[in-house]
Amino acid sequence: MEVSGATRTAFEAKYPQAKEVEWEYYYPEEIVPVVPIEWEWVPWKLDTTDYVANFSQDNNDYWVWYDESGDWIGTVAEVSDHSSLPAAVNNTVKSQFAGYTIMSVDMENDKNRTAYEVKMEKGEDKMKALIAENGQVLKKKGKVDGEKIKEKNNPKDSL
Repeated sequence: MEVSGATRTAFEAKYPQAKEVEWEYYYPEEIVPVVPIEWEWVPWKLDTTDYVANFSQDNNDYWVWYDESGDWIGTVAEVSDHSSLPAAVNNTVKSQFAGYTIMSVDMENDKNRTAYEVKMEKGEDKMKALIAENGQVLKKKGKVDGEKIKEKNNPKDSL
């Protein structure tokens, strides 16, 4: 696929170590469900003129979005080494989700925030939490003792 020069230049400056880069236009999740992101949890407004690149770097998979002008929108990256999470995120997992095992972590970042989408299990219970870099649980949803849980915290409340 042909990508605008401004987008390619911005991408190469931000991710000079990127390997196996594949570009596509953004399509709604129903059409391209391969991106590991909880779309309702990110504040990004995307349309079909925006680009998404999938690539690998440091043995992790990345997805990055740019608008047609080459402006960076946001990035999602798999975090395979869970011990590399910020201490505040690890402390929140240990204190608020005691007994859960981390199954996967994706880091989401844009111009305004970095947060970690943490998927966890404890026996039959499943939980997914969006945890800010400072350890605040922004959102969580899952199933505990057969009961669905869905909570959203307003980060402005903690300021």
